[in-house]
Formats: sequence, structure tokens, C-alpha cells
Amino acid sequence: MNKLNHVLNHIEEYIASSLLIFTSFLVFAQVLFRYQFNYSIYWSEEVARYLIVWFIFIGSSIAVREKAHVSVDAVVTYLPERLKKVFAVLSSVISIVFSIMIIIAGWGMILNALKFDAVSASLRMPLLYPYLAIPVGSFLMMIRFIQELWGNIKKLISHSAEEGR
Repeated sequence: MNKLNHVLNHIEEYIASSLLIFTSFLVFAQVLFRYQFNYSIYWSEEVARYLIVWFIFIGSSIAVREKAHVSVDAVVTYLPERLKKVFAVLSSVISIVFSIMIIIAGWGMILNALKFDAVSASLRMPLLYPYLAIPVGSFLMMIRFIQELWGNIKKLISHSAEEGR
């Protein structure tokens, strides 16, 4: 399981960094061509937008892993240690449910795009590809939240065992 997690970490980081580098290069090229050569790469803005969407959803999974998402802990800070651990488990469960809801909504968008043959404005590319970022990224986040839940449950159980001594 640890090796699989390690591989997933590297894949997420590689994809996210590649997307960011390519997007930066694309936007730089567009600006350069527009202002130096008076020529616009007509599809660059659309591709950059879709790459950023993919980057955000892959990056959100990395943020879950690194515990970098914004959280409000004003109330939880003042709770006893056991209740903090209970709230951590509850937070993980709610996050998993929310991820599942986003996956379902994302699949709905994909099915609608396929049903109506929706294509992008400039490239006439099927919108399936940018929409796919929603369920894929949310699935990766769900995996990370499940890992977090497992860790939180283990902490809660070990805390309960320590209190019982």
C-alpha cells in the first residue's frame, strides 16, 4: 500500500507540474506572439484555461495529502483531545461524501456533453476532456480523504486505548 501511495504521489506531482509548466509556456508564447509578431495563437487561451482546470483538480488532491486546504479550527482548538480526534474523523467522512457528490456531478456533466455533442469554442474539441478533470480530480481527492480518515480513526483508537490504561 505504501509503494502504491508513493507512486500515486509522484504521478500527481508530475502531472501537476507538467500542466503548470506547459500552461506557463503557452501563455508566454501567446503574449510574445501577440505583442512582438502581431499574431495571435487563437486557441492558446482556451487550452490554457482547460489545463488550469486540470491543474486545480490534480492540485487539490495534492493539497489534501499535504493538509494544505483551508480549515476553520477556532472551535476545535478549545475542545478536549478526544473530541478533536472525533471531529477529525467526522471532517474526513464529510469530505469523502462531498468528493463523491462532485464525482457524480462531474459524470453528469460528461454525460450531458456526450449526449449533446458539446464542443469547445475555438478548437471544436469535445468538452468531455476538460470536464473529465472534475471526476478524476475528485476521485483522487476522495482517495486522499479515505487515507486521512484511516489515519484519523487509528489516532482515535490509539487515544481511546491510552485513556483506558
